[in-house]
Amino acid sequence: KLNRVDPQRIQAGRQLKVIQGPFAAVIDLRRFELTVHAHGYYVARFPIGIGKDNATPVGEFTVKDKLENPTYYGPDGVIAADDPNNPLGEFWLSIGDGYGIHGTIDESTIGRAESRGCIRLRRQDIADLYDLLTVGSSVIIRR
Repeated sequence: KLNRVDPQRIQAGRQLKVIQGPFAAVIDLRRFELTVHAHGYYVARFPIGIGKDNATPVGEFTVKDKLENPTYYGPDGVIAADDPNNPLGEFWLSIGDGYGIHGTIDESTIGRAESRGCIRLRRQDIADLYDLLTVGSSVIIRR
């Protein structure tokens, strides 16, 4: 993605940019943004949605698990992975205790405090973040 090249079209001898991880994320709840860095260098920044009534936890976390097409388990019941009403979108990055970083089916909530506490990103942004963070990546959430 960084090189904007289809992996099937890479040829021998072509120069590519490669950023070595590990990647980490810092989430600023007041600014509604998530910043990705590697070795102290800026990599990317994404606008986010957060939990209402200070429901998003603050502190130091790690990515515990990663899921594509996650099933939603919540107080409203279970919503299948491929259901268009699944509020998690296409990707889930668990940070523990039921909290995570995920997509959303309602991108109008980005930049607002409306969730039960999770961090939400636009469809393309969560796809990019999912590729950068790995299990064990550091996630710092601050006010």
